[in-house]
Amino acid sequence: MGTRASRRSRAHSLVQLADEVSAVINRVRRAFGSIPMAPVAARPEIAQAEEAVNRAASHLRGGQTDWSGWRQALYEYEALWMALLDEVRQTQDKRYAA
Repeated sequence: MGTRASRRSRAHSLVQLADEVSAVINRVRRAFGSIPMAPVAARPEIAQAEEAVNRAASHLRGGQTDWSGWRQALYEYEALWMALLDEVRQTQDKRYAA
């Protein structure tokens, strides 16, 4: 019985992880609007942040961290996207001003 409950809990955790990642991705997509995301997605900082999110998810699932550790990694991932979006916007503004 404990194993079944453990599997159910783990499955719930995976669903919750996926839901939280989806929410972040949707917020980022909305924020970018018509601005292409591909150039930003190709930046090494994004790959590093994605790896940090994956590592935090793995640590959470393995019991090596709690939800706050996971959410911090996800927060930093979203914050990076938003900072890079601001950078893109500033670059665009400079091009249009010139």
